[in-house]
Amino acid sequence: MSVRTRDRGPLGSGERDYLDALVRDASPRLFAYVRRVFGKSDEVEDIVAETFCRAAGNLAALRGGDRPVLYLLTIARNLCRDRFRRQKPVDNAATDRLAEHPARPFASGTVPADDEQIERLQAAVAALPENLREIVVLRMSGDLKFEEIAELLHIPLGTALSRMHTAMGKLRQTMSVAHEH
Repeated sequence: MSVRTRDRGPLGSGERDYLDALVRDASPRLFAYVRRVFGKSDEVEDIVAETFCRAAGNLAALRGGDRPVLYLLTIARNLCRDRFRRQKPVDNAATDRLAEHPARPFASGTVPADDEQIERLQAAVAALPENLREIVVLRMSGDLKFEEIAELLHIPLGTALSRMHTAMGKLRQTMSVAHEH
């Protein structure tokens, strides 16, 4: 089976090589992002695969941009949102999605000490409003710089920084309240 672009036939050898390199280099970040945002393990691979299929269908835009990973993350983000819209509403869905994946959302050295604290932190992140949660997930799981997050979300850099500051304050407050009980 050969991959076809939107308006032409199969990909040429150079295009296949470019796409293969992108799959190899960007897949870990995409998987981490989709797992954190979407969470359903049975659909993560489908979303990442669909991301690359759509990118292959519009290879000119992918190659034309100076940050192909951001282009891919934008596609993945839109696919996740589309799937969320098609789902039936479920109470605590965000918490359940994060609880399904014990992978730690934070870099080593900043992870809480025990599994109970990790679960509380994951629940606290899941409980954040979407605009704050998305910043935290992109920064911690997507390993993006704030400039890249701002570009991906089409918001000013100051807004991205402010949202992260607000999110971290809410997380600190939630974690300190949970620690007291």
